[in-house]
Amino acid sequence: MNSDGLGKGMKALSVILGALIGGFIWRCRGESGFGSSWGLYSVGLVLILLIYNFYGSRKGMKYELIPFGAFMTGLGVTGYATVIHQTAGFIYSDLPYQGQVVHAPVDPYSGLIIVLIMGFTLVPLYAFFVGTLFSKKEYKYYHYLIVIAIFFIVQTICKASVAHYILKLINPEQVNYALLGLKDSGYDYTSPMQAYMDHFLSRRWSQTVPFFENYYMSVEHVSDLIATIAVALYPLIAFKDRVTSLVTVIINAFTSIATTAFTSLMTVMFDTGFLANVPVPRSLRDGSGWGLWEYATGASVGFITMLVIALLPKELTAKGEIDTEPIFKNKKLSCAVNIIITIFIFGVVPWRAIGIRFAKLLAYEGFLKDYNPTGDILMIAGSIVFGIFFIWFIRKNIIVKNTTPLGADPVRFARIALPAYMGMCCVLYFFTNRAPIFHLPYSEMKSVSSFFYVMTSAQCIEFSLMFITFIAFLAIYIPVRGRLCPTECDKA
Repeated sequence: MNSDGLGKGMKALSVILGALIGGFIWRCRGESGFGSSWGLYSVGLVLILLIYNFYGSRKGMKYELIPFGAFMTGLGVTGYATVIHQTAGFIYSDLPYQGQVVHAPVDPYSGLIIVLIMGFTLVPLYAFFVGTLFSKKEYKYYHYLIVIAIFFIVQTICKASVAHYILKLINPEQVNYALLGLKDSGYDYTSPMQAYMDHFLSRRWSQTVPFFENYYMSVEHVSDLIATIAVALYPLIAFKDRVTSLVTVIINAFTSIATTAFTSLMTVMFDTGFLANVPVPRSLRDGSGWGLWEYATGASVGFITMLVIALLPKELTAKGEIDTEPIFKNKKLSCAVNIIITIFIFGVVPWRAIGIRFAKLLAYEGFLKDYNPTGDILMIAGSIVFGIFFIWFIRKNIIVKNTTPLGADPVRFARIALPAYMGMCCVLYFFTNRAPIFHLPYSEMKSVSSFFYVMTSAQCIEFSLMFITFIAFLAIYIPVRGRLCPTECDKA
């Protein structure tokens, strides 16, 4: 075929679905059991599965890239909760400083720069990966490994050198507070950089000194920024590949601007900074802002991913033969890689969430005193059982046929896996951990008006958003899936 086969309406729906599932799964990422890199594996997975649903009929879009791309999404992520309040014009001391926890004033505009930098580095390797899927250049496994190495090498060098000086130019107040925190803790360091180098890459140590975790994380973000720029330059220099380079920059830049905007809106609840006295909804002022910020971050990533792809020239998204060729010429190597990454992304990652969240549910309901070690036991046992089942049940597909775990081509696999994985995350979000669906204030919903009042309150706004999102996902995806694969899906 010489076109991508998608009309404007279908492309628009792909963008809407990207925003919906991106917001839903990133909010799950902020929940216990997912969290940090583990949650971003899930974010990358569902978004890549969505890409394969719409655009997977192309050479180079092999099955193995689905879990590998998910794995790349979780690499390089750093924490961000310590810096986002700087747009409100202050930073926490984190620990008692001169006897009490304080909000130390900083220039909100310098805080704005830090948050912009942070947003640009949330999904650096994911953005690069998405670009390679639609490039005319052929990327091998070792090219991805090279990019991963470039990211971490540049990042580490910057942490040990220029990031400290750049941070001092951007936010000298934060650097000064870090030094004050060191002195208050009894250290005689002459600069925060000296302390950082003495405890290199030790975030845990940074959490023992007032203000210092903010300094530590800001150094991380500046270093990640430079590393992300290096990643974006790699395809341009090594392959003269403008598409991958541009897609990498656009996804990261949009995520940066969007998350900074959401951060600024969230921090207006403090009535400080450059958005002081701006009226905001009661649900934000009452403390629901963090969950909504998480949702908005994921929605922005999913939205810009599918929008960029939809706007690419048709020759880059054109349909062709579905690629079922092994990832490597060596059959044993392909088999080994397939099994390892599949068990990790589809076994260990979800079972970690299942184990921890069910154990916490039992603890919250009073059946356990502590969710440890039950959560770890469930995670390990589930992963082992899945791994054994995986190898036994589908060994003919992996070992003999060298295809996907379900014995289907990559596109059909994605159209089965996406709703299944989203359904699992829905169950985990609503029915485990604190099981919000069981603890809604049903007694207060005595009329239609009171129902809507309760469901839009600070207590329930996040639940309502997530519930509506999942229903909207099903309402859009089910008919779209039928349109995308009227014959294959009938067999699924």
